[in-house]
Amino acid sequence: MIKLILAFFVLAGFNFGFWFIVGLMRYCTERIFPRVLKKKTLRDIPSEEWTVCPHEVAAMVPAHNEEQSIADTINALKAILPAENIYIGSDASTDRTVEVGRLLRVNVIDIRPNRGKARVLMYLLRGLYLADRYKAVMIVDADAVVDKNYLKRALPLFNDPDIVAIAGHGVTRWPTRHRFSWQNFFLAYRMRLWRVVQFGMRYGQTWKYTNVTYIVPGSPSMYRTSAIRHLQIDAPGLVIEDFNMTFELHHKKLGKIGYDPGVFGAHHDPYTFHDYVKQLERWNLGFWQTFKRHGVWLSPFSLSTLLFSIELYMFSIFILFVPLMLWMFFFNGFSPIHIPILIKGSLSYPFTFSDFIVGIFVTDYALTIIAVLFEKKPALLVYGLGFFFLRFVDAFIFVYSFPLAFIKKSDGRWASPTRARLSATT
Repeated sequence: MIKLILAFFVLAGFNFGFWFIVGLMRYCTERIFPRVLKKKTLRDIPSEEWTVCPHEVAAMVPAHNEEQSIADTINALKAILPAENIYIGSDASTDRTVEVGRLLRVNVIDIRPNRGKARVLMYLLRGLYLADRYKAVMIVDADAVVDKNYLKRALPLFNDPDIVAIAGHGVTRWPTRHRFSWQNFFLAYRMRLWRVVQFGMRYGQTWKYTNVTYIVPGSPSMYRTSAIRHLQIDAPGLVIEDFNMTFELHHKKLGKIGYDPGVFGAHHDPYTFHDYVKQLERWNLGFWQTFKRHGVWLSPFSLSTLLFSIELYMFSIFILFVPLMLWMFFFNGFSPIHIPILIKGSLSYPFTFSDFIVGIFVTDYALTIIAVLFEKKPALLVYGLGFFFLRFVDAFIFVYSFPLAFIKKSDGRWASPTRARLSATT
């Protein structure tokens, strides 16, 4: 049992373990016995000054060649917002994106030439004066479908005047008629990843007593316009905007970030290896570019993000050495490998093959079992046998994208991944 516990912290990370415990504390205080611990104060009484009503919300949807998915996105938004509150920013699309949006009678702005997502958001926000006309704005990707109860569950979070942004909970769109395939392998991995990251870390990091989450996802999330007007969404040289927007919220001390798993939207995850790698490259490069831009400052957020980054980088290097360790065990007839311990000279630890299997593969598969229990998708048990391959890919990209942040610049322009108009569920 002790070996399993240690393996969990080694594989999942001590940061993950810490925030998982904090998340449990939050769950107990907010869900199990909130009335016992919470004392009502004047700040708990909503005021018209900071509360937000549905008609005071606008939705910004940046899009580039999204005719396959944008109708679902718009229809989901029309179920929670008036059509006149929905703004599609078509970024020099060459397909029917603009036509589909206009047929569905929402505001469509055909922006040319191609600018990239960040500049499209700035165009909508400032060019249409959305920050002056609404109290809050949603940012929704053109492949996302927000839940019908999104606003019903999100807007009460703004009853707290300290909350200036709401990190949407992302879920993977899962095919209604599932069949085992290479494409669904990527979707299954992302489904497990979102479950682990969002419940294991974000839930604890967005507690009102912590407020150190390093990312408000680019979709589907929401900001008070009083806060977003102070963000440099289109900061130069960054490949993506959402990390920078989150760092700026913290760096400028604009307010806190709210999060509730019930505030969610389903989105298309990449289902080809090429699209998976390209998306991961953009995410990791965007993170390191943002980290480089803001640096480290004296704050709980900066300290938490720094420790997480160091641990994840070291863990990624460890993962990259797994094939070499497998070869060493094979070459030594699966006898224990003595690993030097840098304490008082030449001590070493006999690392056995069973330690290796339990600490790496068994523990990794345990995360899949947990995801299956929550997602109720038994197919993940089959796909999970190969998930370590993608963890290896993740580690490689995370490591090599770090130096690129110091030499590579971007204008933020995008190329949409492969889309398929498929019936899907969450």
